[in-house]
Amino acid sequence: MNRIDYRVTGMSCGHCAAAIKKQVTAVGGVTLVDVHLERQTVRVEGSGLDDALLRAAIEEAGYQVAQTVDT
Repeated sequence: MNRIDYRVTGMSCGHCAAAIKKQVTAVGGVTLVDVHLERQTVRVEGSGLDDALLRAAIEEAGYQVAQTVDT
């Protein structure tokens, strides 16, 4: 099981979180998506996670990945 945490800009409401969660959940290998509005972070867990695909999914939802957060 792998885990990647992202700092994401532009999230401001529950709809934002739901949009990101929907897009990222559709990426292969993803088993958990946790969006935290207050911290502006998205945690993704799963197997064989592809950073480029996850970033693209977040951007497709309309948000920017500011950085990958070290955990």
